[in-house]
Amino acid sequence: MTDTLNVGVVQSFPELKPPGVRFKYSERSDTKKAEMSDTFDCEFDQPNPITKLLRFCVSRTCYSSDQEDGERRRRFEEMQLLMQRGNSARK
Repeated sequence: MTDTLNVGVVQSFPELKPPGVRFKYSERSDTKKAEMSDTFDCEFDQPNPITKLLRFCVSRTCYSSDQEDGERRRRFEEMQLLMQRGNSARK
């Protein structure tokens, strides 16, 4: 875990089915956007407002509710809870 996340270019795809978001990031604060290589991809049930996470991938590892791997399924459930908490805090 890290307190700092340096986010690069964010790409949004609300018109796709399912809608999604992709961005590159680095845990090092001095990394230039062009040098970022770690990628985060998310798929959602609808574009606006985002209410339910369907799947997310960190670099080449993906997580979803239908994962056979129990650890990956657990990480997906944790991310869903974190997003729900964030949505509740904004209301």
